[in-house]
Amino acid sequence: MKQRQVIGFLLLSAGILFMLWPIWSTYQKQATTTDLKQQWKKSLQTVDAKETTKPLATKGDGLLTIPSLDFEQVILEGASTDVLDRSIGHIEETGAPGKGNYALAGHRSFTKGLHFNKLPQLKTKADVIVTTKDHRYTYRMESSKLVKPTDLSVLDQNVKQPMITLITCDPPETATNRLIKQGVLIKTETLD
Repeated sequence: MKQRQVIGFLLLSAGILFMLWPIWSTYQKQATTTDLKQQWKKSLQTVDAKETTKPLATKGDGLLTIPSLDFEQVILEGASTDVLDRSIGHIEETGAPGKGNYALAGHRSFTKGLHFNKLPQLKTKADVIVTTKDHRYTYRMESSKLVKPTDLSVLDQNVKQPMITLITCDPPETATNRLIKQGVLIKTETLD
């Protein structure tokens, strides 16, 4: 009889842990995102431009804001799994904010509002904003399409005007395609 109670307790405990895991995982991801935003904003307040010869916010290291989706995330450099597990990543060898084809990748998280979870809802004519240490770049979205993961034409740098390319997996379960949202630069503002 006692052995059955122990086994029952262990199974019940395992079931509770199994049910709580997604909640804990979501909390951890959101905490990481919040921490990255706070670190980025703090770095803007504490670093004087004269203190460094290397800009803090070039080719990534900025803030991506999509007002129509109530979305804001820090842009990290690179598109490795480690980077994309934490935030949005700037694809190396593509343009910089306001220059060339600035390409950003993000996971299509199952957590609502995290990473590029809401990207399919981004409509043409919506604005996407990239804020760096010194500038704010506003892009107007113009196109949406699905491509195969091997189709690298969306990263082409031979563009007539500066643009942004947002990339995520579609569908999120199998990632057999890539959802591409592209827009053109419509405004550049210098920040104080």
